[in-house]
Amino acid sequence: MNDALEIANLKARYCAAGDSAPHDPEGAIAALLPCFVPDATADYGFIQFDTPAKLAEFMATAVGGGSQWMIHMLGSPRIEVNGDEATGDWTIAVHSRRRDGETMLIVGRYSDRFRRTAEGWRISHVGFTRYE
Repeated sequence: MNDALEIANLKARYCAAGDSAPHDPEGAIAALLPCFVPDATADYGFIQFDTPAKLAEFMATAVGGGSQWMIHMLGSPRIEVNGDEATGDWTIAVHSRRRDGETMLIVGRYSDRFRRTAEGWRISHVGFTRYE
């Protein structure tokens, strides 16, 4: 498979796992963890993570746990592969309905890093910038 397509599919699996969190937090964690290298990090601007487990727990409980449903929509991908390392940038809109009934739309940009492993491409860093 083309490296860029494999990376795009990996990011899509990451988003789909996050979207499943409101209905299946444990399943979301189980689906998120294989997306990462063991030393992956994340920076969402207001919160940082130094392990994939902490990020997966946050996605499944704090983000997904407060929602009735959510859907990540990615666009304008730009993936650059350099050997066994890659970067990927996407615009993102996340539409959700909170448990209190409020509908939310969050827009921003993902700027991620990826590493090729024996199992295929994995996320080594998630960067997210939210635009208000």
